[in-house]
Formats: sequence, C-alpha cells, structure tokens
Amino acid sequence: MELFTKGTAIRLRSCHEKYLLAADDEKSIRQSSDGTSRQSIWTVEMVPRKPNLIRLKSCYGKYLTASESSYLMGITGERVIQTPPFRQAEHESNWEPIRDDLQVKLMSWNGKYLRGNGGAPPWKNSVTHDHEPHTSATKRWILWSVEVVKNPDKVSDGFSDGSIHGLPVNKLPTFGSSESIESDHGSLATVSASKLMFTTAMSGSMTPKPAERKKTVENVSAIEIFRDAKSVRLRSSAHEKYLIADVDEESVTMGRNGSSKEARWRVELVPGSEKAVRLKSCHGGYLTASNERLMLGAMGHKVVQSRRIQVGEPAGEWEPVREGSEVKLKSRNGGNYMRANGGVPPWRNTVTHDSPDRSATQSWVVWEVDVIEIMERSNGTD
Repeated sequence: MELFTKGTAIRLRSCHEKYLLAADDEKSIRQSSDGTSRQSIWTVEMVPRKPNLIRLKSCYGKYLTASESSYLMGITGERVIQTPPFRQAEHESNWEPIRDDLQVKLMSWNGKYLRGNGGAPPWKNSVTHDHEPHTSATKRWILWSVEVVKNPDKVSDGFSDGSIHGLPVNKLPTFGSSESIESDHGSLATVSASKLMFTTAMSGSMTPKPAERKKTVENVSAIEIFRDAKSVRLRSSAHEKYLIADVDEESVTMGRNGSSKEARWRVELVPGSEKAVRLKSCHGGYLTASNERLMLGAMGHKVVQSRRIQVGEPAGEWEPVREGSEVKLKSRNGGNYMRANGGVPPWRNTVTHDSPDRSATQSWVVWEVDVIEIMERSNGTD
C-alpha cells in the first residue's frame, strides 16, 4: 500500500509492457504501449473507513470499475470500465492492492483480479477482471508494475509534445525565412518565405475546400509542406477517406472520421535528409512500409504502425513527391508508394505500399495533405 497514498498519480504497466489506459470514449479500458499520455495516469483515492482499499480515478474524473458484464458471451472474465462518481454501486470501484514481489495484483470487490489480456484479437489489449489464472502462460497477466508520476499536470495528451527528435520547438532549425508563423485554431496562417497558405484544422473544426488545398502546394515542393507542419491528416484523393491509425496500435486503415485523433500524424524530419519525413501516430507508432504481404499471392505489402524503427531504417521513412496539387508518399523501403485500396473486402479500406501499373488505380497512391498544426519558428536568430 505504500505506493498507493492519497493523491498519488500512477501508471500501471502489465506483463505485456503495456499501460492501463482510459479510452477517450470515457467508458472503456484497454492496454496501450503509449505510456506518455494523460490517459495512462490514474489518481489514487483512499476508501473511507477501509484502509486496505483504494479507488483509481482516470483523467476524465471516472473510476476504474469491475463490472458484472461478461467481456465475451460464454467466456470467463468480466469487463473493466470507467464509471462516474456517486453511483449506487460504488463498491465495484474498490480495489485491494496485494504485493507480489516487486509487482502488485489488484483484487476487485468480488475476489477477482485486474487482468491485462494478451493473445489474438479480440482478447489482445483488452482488460478484464477474473479469477487467478490456472495456466502458467497467463499467471503473469494479473501482475502490474506501478510507476509513480511526479508531475502529472505537465503530461500532455501524448500526441503533441512540442518537439522533434527531442529538440524544443523554438530551437529547431528554421527553413527558408526566419520570420515567425502566427496561427490560431481554425485560422489561416501565412509562411512568408514561400507565400504558402496552410489551412489548419484543429480538432477537425475546419476542412479546406478543394481550391484551398490546391493553394497549399502550388508554389512549393512537397517536402516544404511537411517541414513547416507539426501534424497532418492524409486523405486519399481517390476514396475521400483518411489515413487512420487503428486502435490495435499495429495496423493502418482508411476511415471517414477525419476529426478523430487517430487521423492525426505528427511530422518528424529525418536527420541528415532533405527529402524524407517520418509520420508518428497518436499511439506512438511510426507509419512503416513493412515487408509483409497483405495477402498471399497478391501484390502490395502492408503499411503498419511500428515502434521498432531504428535510426536510419528506411521502412519508417517517406519521401513526399509532388503530384499536381497533391502528393504521393514514396517509401524508402523499396521505392513503392503508399496506396489506399478500394474495391470489395478484404481489399477495401486497406493501406499498402505498391507501384500501380493500371490507369484505374493510379490515383490510389495520391494523397491530399491537411495541415492541422503549424510548427512555430523563432523570431530571428538566437
């Protein structure tokens, strides 16, 4: 209990090296490899008159709760959810920490344990409460490492940390003019050096019209758009759908909800390169041109999210190439282009890297770039 004192902010890490996360629907709970976001922080509250019990409050002000609802019909394990305070069944939000060597088990009100599940979907990354596992393969799934967060108020949403490669924004090298950029949410901002007009779309509040998109790249090279962008959305020119980082934190798909955080990609410049960028998802994985085929015997390899990108590894690097008023993203892993697939399932909404040879699919590798946040530049030289 010494780690669980009133007001302490903590993170809980499972044996899968993933953190207990309060999903942004403010109801569900899952595991995530991203331990940098505020959604992974839980505030400890003591239960009145029960010194051995605690409650854990999410960043949304809701409690970690062991419900009586089955996770999957006919299968052991109940859902763990977020619930608001002052409910009738408050006892369901009580947890008893039990030391197990250097880790803890969290026992729920009905004698079951908080469990971070592994395996294949739909189990993967799910969180349930269940009886102590009988098989050696799953015994560790109820063990949690506790990390104390010293300054929880300084933790961001895990997406925009105001830096590229660890450098503060105001210390980043300035490309082109040294004039500063002024931008407000939902407004137009002018980059004086290139007369480039960016349309910001913070929180999906403003989507540029086609004429505005054309203005975005008419006077500059494709790489300049990304150099001055802090985060972007990519929309398939052929299918009018956005590039989405799936919540499984591994796959990439297409979707129409451009206002979601999964549609936002943070831009990182590749050190030593004047042509390449990396794109990082809200889950902390890099957009990666893998060597794995989408389907056996079919053209095209998967585009995925990957945390295992090493310095200088070409799979996580993309070269923007102008295509009229839009761009193509050329992988440095084989020279193929990122492609949004249409047609019927299982092709529909998949993302691969390939070089189309048919005129009907040439537009599938063309993307519109919506700049969501503009990188601030310093005034003059320091």
